[in-house]
Amino acid sequence: MLSQKHRLSKSAEVKKTTARGRSFFNPYFVLKLASGKDIPRFTVIVSTKVSKKAVDRNRIKRVIREELRKHLASAKIGDYAILVKSSAVKIASKDLRAAVTQSLADSKIIK
Repeated sequence: MLSQKHRLSKSAEVKKTTARGRSFFNPYFVLKLASGKDIPRFTVIVSTKVSKKAVDRNRIKRVIREELRKHLASAKIGDYAILVKSSAVKIASKDLRAAVTQSLADSKIIK
């Protein structure tokens, strides 16, 4: 679980990030970035279109948040939204973790 100061939770901030943010595409999710305050803040969005089962949606969110938590110390300042695609349900947690790390490195959020 991400600490509260590292969560992007207000709906207005999430809408701003998803609407105006730069996009980086991955087969499993879209990473949106926007300028933010003095710390990196993240949100993970998994809609019911991804999976009707709450168990699957929550598993995906847990895996992604845990991987983000590992990289918080080296993340750049900004607001980040991860919009998950339906293809993320079909892959293993290990592969999803690797995709998150690779996407963060490719977008130069982490080193």
